[in-house]
Order: sequence, then structure tokens, then C-alpha cells
Amino acid sequence: MDTLLPLVLTLAHVTVYPQGALYRYTGVASVQKGVNTLVWEGLPPQTNPQSLRVSVAASARGYIAQTSIEPLAPYLNAWPTDVERLRRRIDSLEAILSKVNQRLGVLNLQEKILTENSRLGGEEGATKPEDIERYLGLVERRLTQVLEEKTPLEKRRASLTDTLAHLRLLYENRLKGLQTQRSAVFITYWAPQAEVFPIRVELSGPPASWELSYRIRALPAQGKVIFQRWASIQNLSGEDWRSVELSLSTGTPERSEEMPPFQPWVVDIATPGVPLLRMKEIASESFSAQATESEAEQSALGSVPVQTDQVLTRTYHLGKQHVAAGARRTQLFLRADTLPATFRFFVNAPAIEAAYLRAGLPVSALSLWEPAPAIIEAEGQEVARIFWNPTFSEDTLWLDLGRSPFVQVKRTPLLDRRETRLSGGTIHHHFGYTLRLAHTYTAPIQVVLWERIPISRNAEIKVEVTDPAGGTYEPEKGRLSWQLSVAPGESWERTFRFVVRYPKQKPIIGL
Repeated sequence: MDTLLPLVLTLAHVTVYPQGALYRYTGVASVQKGVNTLVWEGLPPQTNPQSLRVSVAASARGYIAQTSIEPLAPYLNAWPTDVERLRRRIDSLEAILSKVNQRLGVLNLQEKILTENSRLGGEEGATKPEDIERYLGLVERRLTQVLEEKTPLEKRRASLTDTLAHLRLLYENRLKGLQTQRSAVFITYWAPQAEVFPIRVELSGPPASWELSYRIRALPAQGKVIFQRWASIQNLSGEDWRSVELSLSTGTPERSEEMPPFQPWVVDIATPGVPLLRMKEIASESFSAQATESEAEQSALGSVPVQTDQVLTRTYHLGKQHVAAGARRTQLFLRADTLPATFRFFVNAPAIEAAYLRAGLPVSALSLWEPAPAIIEAEGQEVARIFWNPTFSEDTLWLDLGRSPFVQVKRTPLLDRRETRLSGGTIHHHFGYTLRLAHTYTAPIQVVLWERIPISRNAEIKVEVTDPAGGTYEPEKGRLSWQLSVAPGESWERTFRFVVRYPKQKPIIGL
């Protein structure tokens, strides 16, 4: 390598995965006729050498003959462009901060002198009182001017100090990485003539990650649910991403999915007259031969992956963003999906006297999300924090929105009486309960109310609902339910009854 042509690249695009990131650097190369060796010194220290990809524009006349990552030679002692740029910014800010501090020192001294002068009484000498008043007025005006100039300078000094501390941290981290292992990308390019062309370098390695979360907002009055997706991004590369095209992907590029090989299904007819033991030996030999053939096919086609399910990925393109480097995470809004929802209040009266609001979503909504933590809001208040991993067992996907304080439920025992029938020797145990429901909403609400009826596990025990009070009875579930629409200011009340018959001489459990 006799002549090395410097190559300046700028970070243009970052694709962040749940663990790791893909970086794309772009720039312009200027070469002469023949073989040229381009060197890029801005290679991040944590780069994975296997991930390096270098490409040129289709309009380029020449071609890339070789690319490699090698340690920098001793005579290449110049720092990368981004490090020099950081050093120049730090020097410039330090000079500005020094001038601001000098000016503030002068203003502080003037303020001290003027404050002391304003406390003079003017009793010494033959100075007239009006002269003293005139002097004190001048002092007050000058003190006001000093304070007006001092306040914005103090704010500017605080801002410059914070910016300077951040830049120094970036500079120190960058130097630490370069001093640990300083390498560069060497590109051998053959050109039929002198030309200037765009060049692109892609690599992975500098640590970064992102996490998905949801904020689910339920709007019962509008009959819809809004699913907001948010991304929490962590940039540990040591370099700020400023005005960089940012993409977030749920994929895992380090894992590949391979199709398993085809394995035939073989059937055969057993040979007559062969003893059972010999038939087992033949089957075992046949199975071993098939296994050997299958292993040969697998070695020819590639190994069978441990996990063969297909993983769907989703990519979010966020445009130009700014993500600061460091342990602090950056929150970015991804998108919002608005879905129609059917809101119902569910009351499980035997378990608890309260109404729980639930939103019924269409099953087609399952294809919209990936599992992630979620915050649920209902009626403008946060009601729950869950891990959103939607599943369904019916034709509706239910989303629980918590207990509603605006619905009052009361369950009162009304009847609990035993009657002994001499004929047949049975006991008739009568039960009755009164349910009352009211609410304070300004619009009608839809309510599903459940009550519990005993289920018999013995043929000698009979259960009969004598008065369902307009409810629907499901004997196999032991559930009595009502589908209600309760208007504002209206209360609903019903009394249901049932009887349990069982033998008098046998003990009964569960009542």
C-alpha cells in the first residue's frame, strides 16, 4: 500500500433490532485511473467483521477488487473526521465559555461595588442631600443594567456547561474506543479512468436495542379503542444519531429459518410365515436403513433447524430522528390504530358485587400486534398495566378495562328454606336471591350479568330453576345470565328462585 486515499463517510441510516443494529454509511469517493486503495478510519470499534458490506453506485465505471478490516499503520496517526470535529467543537465552546465567565466576573464585581455604594448615607463632608439622591439614583440605574445583562449570561453559561459536558463525554468514549483497538476499512478499487462516485458501507456491531410498548385508550362513548405503539430505543454506540434515517425492526437477523427436508411415509405388507420376533428384526433393519438414507439426505440438504416455525417481522420507518448516545432510553411514537369495539359491563354477582368494563374487539385485530407491555386507559384514567399477548377462544377478543365505580350492584339473599317430604324421603331446599343494578352514566349501558346455579354430580340430587326471572339458564355450566340495556337514571331489579332435591338420609356437600 504505497498510496492511501482517505475516504470520508457519514452515518445515513440505522436499522435497530431488538438486540443489535445495522448501520449504513454513505459518502463520495474520488479515484485515479488504475488500482486505488481507499481507507476509512471511522470504523466503530465494536464492528462485526463478518457483517461488512461495501457497494458502489451502478453508474461507477470500475469495480471493488477487495475489502478488509486491518489495524491502522503507525504513520496513519490522524484522528477520524468525527473525532476531529468533536475536538473543534469542544475547543470553540471552551473559548466561548471562557469569555462568558470573564464578562460575568466583571459584572459580579460591578454589582458588588454598586450594592455597597447604594448603602452610603452621604453624611460625611459638605455634600448636599440632592446630590446624594442624584448619585444614588444613578447607582440604582447602573445596578439594574448590570443585572439585566447578567441574567441571560448566567443562563447561557449553564447551557454551555451542559453541552460541553456532553461533548466531552462523547469525545472521551470515542477516544477510549479508538485507543483500545483502532482499525480501518481498506478498499481496493480498480478504475478505468479518473472518476467520482457514491459509495456505501453497511455493518453491524455497535450495541443498540429497542423495545415495543402499547398505550391502549378505551373510548366507550365513541365505541372505539385506540392502540398506540411506542418504541424505547437505547443507543450504546458512543455516537449520537443526529438527523439519521431510523428504522426499527422486530426481526432477528442473527437467526435463519431453513425448510426441513421431505421425509417419505413408507408402508409395507408383512411376509406370511415369518415369526413375530423376526418381523420385529426386519422392521428394525428397515427403519435403520431409512434413517441412514434420511441422514444422508439431511447432510446433503443441510441440518434440520431446532425451531421451524415462521417468525413474522415488522419494520417501522421513522424518517430522520435524533437519538442521543448513553444509557438513557429515547421514547418515540410509532403509530396508532383505531378499532371499533363493543363495550360491555360484566357482573359476576356471586363472586363480587361490582361491574367490570370489557371491550370486545374483532378477531382480525390479532394480526396487528406483537406481544409487549401495555398501559390501559379507560375514561381518561390509567386502569391497568399488562403484558399484551392477545389470544381468543370465541369469536370475540375481550380486553379487560377494570372495575367501574359508576355501576352499583347489590345481591341480597331472599330465601333459604328446607322442606322435608315424608313421601319418598327427600328434602326440598329452596333458594332465592334478589339482584339490583343501577348506574350514573349519562348514556345507556350494556350489561351482561351472571348468577350461579348448583350443578348436580349425582343422579339422586336434582336441581330445578323454578323462577329464572327472565334470565337464560345453562344447566351444563350452572349459569343464569341476563343481557341488559339499562338507561340513565333507570334501575334494574329481579328475583330468581331454584330448588335442590336430595335424599334425607345422605349427607350433602356444597350447599
